[in-house]
Amino acid sequence: MAATYTGGIGIHLLTSTALTKVTASEKLEVKTYMNSTGEFGGMATYDPTGELSAEGYGDTNPATIATTTVAPTGLSGKVIVDSVETSRKNDDFASFKYTAKIFPNATT
Repeated sequence: MAATYTGGIGIHLLTSTALTKVTASEKLEVKTYMNSTGEFGGMATYDPTGELSAEGYGDTNPATIATTTVAPTGLSGKVIVDSVETSRKNDDFASFKYTAKIFPNATT
């Protein structure tokens, strides 16, 4: 007996989400110091930041991405989502992409 599809024709929303790609990068500012003879005297790092991008499939509301913690496990601090893109097609699953800035030392 053949299965009957009763979902109708058109775009259908999914209730699950699958990430297919996540990229994270970290960056530090570096300051080097010279001693009194002009040789290397030391260095310090400051202002750690990072960037995050993710994309996947599923029914994902952009407001949900922007108001929840979207950083992968292991990243701390504040994550500010600066771009969210969603797409729906009639011949493929709904998809989304977002990018964010990471500030590991931020607390508020």
